[in-house]
Amino acid sequence: MKEERAFTLTEILVVIGVIFILISIGVPVFRAYRPGLQLSGSSRELITDMRYAQQMAVTEQIDHGIRFFVDEDKYQIIRYAPEEEILKEKNLPPEVSFQQINDLTDDRALFNPYGALKNEAGSITMVNTANESIIIDIRPSGFVKIIK
Repeated sequence: MKEERAFTLTEILVVIGVIFILISIGVPVFRAYRPGLQLSGSSRELITDMRYAQQMAVTEQIDHGIRFFVDEDKYQIIRYAPEEEILKEKNLPPEVSFQQINDLTDDRALFNPYGALKNEAGSITMVNTANESIIIDIRPSGFVKIIK
């Protein structure tokens, strides 16, 4: 006689119940961490875009930079050739905003063809809805890092 192996309806319902319980516990935990994840991701994306502008300045031997719009929570990557050309515009997620821009003339980080800042060093403070903040520090040499 041949035995057939299969799951019973009770076993399937127990597995579905366990999965439902795990999901119902995991979703609120994920929501609690979401603002921090959004802040971290946005700050890293901004640093990537700053390094992109810096690399484009070196590669093309034309000034490039980032212009910050604190009130609108967005920034633009700009090529400063004979006339300004906006290469990219990025809006921050709703959970993240610019708190302040320190020591950057006209709220711009402007890179020269050597990859250094044309204006003075400065910092950008970003904050999320959970009131956590990250400071991005920009040195005159063009070095960019996150300070928590």
